[in-house]
Amino acid sequence: MTTVATQTYTVIGLTSDLDDTELSIAAVLPGPAADQIEPLSTSEKDFIRWAEEFDAPDPDTAAALAYEHFATTTPRPRPSETAGDYVQRVLKESGIASHEDGHASAGCFWIVVVTPGGGEIWINGLDGQENLVHYPPAAHCGWLVCSYPDPDDSSIFSVLHEGGSTDLVADTAAALEAIRAELEAQAATRPT
Repeated sequence: MTTVATQTYTVIGLTSDLDDTELSIAAVLPGPAADQIEPLSTSEKDFIRWAEEFDAPDPDTAAALAYEHFATTTPRPRPSETAGDYVQRVLKESGIASHEDGHASAGCFWIVVVTPGGGEIWINGLDGQENLVHYPPAAHCGWLVCSYPDPDDSSIFSVLHEGGSTDLVADTAAALEAIRAELEAQAATRPT
């Protein structure tokens, strides 16, 4: 059995911020450098710079892996979106209705998903963005996702997801998975 040697490549490209469906690869560089690529908010109209690292035997395979990865990942935030706007768009595109709520006088805000059992799932930021949802995507510190069986009693809840990731896209995907699992579990136990 022959083992093919691989190395890390950084694939750099542009994505459309209009529909998140197209990736145009501009370069494949040897070595890890994705964290050095900075998206610029003013340089390209209707496009966002994109970079990811892939282990592959050659640059063409790395590019093919990038196209495959791009086609299966959660959409990225658009330049004008806050983290809250983004998570609500991802929920909507996943067929999950949500709305904003909070206590403005206390400066606390969250996004609500109503559950089949009449409870609610609340989503809000963590750490530096605690109890907030509308902040720049680059300032993301993680989502806190909690299920409240009785939304009128916020002392009784279970934590579904407590992300510690500053990667808004990955953390939103993990939060979405936790929300789907909770909705499915509640729907399965709901009397018919």
